Amino acid sequence: MAEAPRVRRVVTGHDDRGHAVILIDDIAPNSFTSDVIPGFGAAVPWLSGHPVDHVSDGDPVGEGSPIPNFPRVGETVFRIAEFPPDAAYPSDAQDRIFDEIDGKAEAAEGAKHSNGRHFWFHRTDSLDYAIVLEGEITLLVDDGEATLRAGDVAIQRATSHAWSNRTDRIARVAFVLIGTEPVSADEIASRRRGIPAESKRL
Repeated sequence: MAEAPRVRRVVTGHDDRGHAVILIDDIAPNSFTSDVIPGFGAAVPWLSGHPVDHVSDGDPVGEGSPIPNFPRVGETVFRIAEFPPDAAYPSDAQDRIFDEIDGKAEAAEGAKHSNGRHFWFHRTDSLDYAIVLEGEITLLVDDGEATLRAGDVAIQRATSHAWSNRTDRIARVAFVLIGTEPVSADEIASRRRGIPAESKRL
């Protein structure tokens, strides 16, 4: 079995005088490596509930702690994921991936408009910031795609999407997922139709 991603994390906090201190400097203990997809894995250096706790010294992602795959409203998950080349995935990749990460509902939502373009399609109720750390990966959405390289970022706004690694080496991507109020793509479309065209321009 492949080794889970190793991520050094440095976590700050406060002492009883209100002085800033280094609380943790270690390798993030909560990590995952796929049993069925060689090279696919992730580490979670931190997460937060709602409201965010800046007072206690508790480690929400200590060894063996349960980690949600997707945050609820107001929560965050900080994840470093490693995506192997698409060629490493089995022919039944979609079923096996989303079984393994407990994401069947998210996969079903992502498949509504993607026409089976890629096995990684899914949709979550979250605002996701993605930063490519190593390699190259292509972000696919229902109608379009963009290839990202180390240093590039993506802002994924509760859209149906997939991550495709069309190269021959691992792509490492950092994600900050922020849980948002549930709203379907159809509801977003309905609301957009009620907005004047000039208000939709970025």
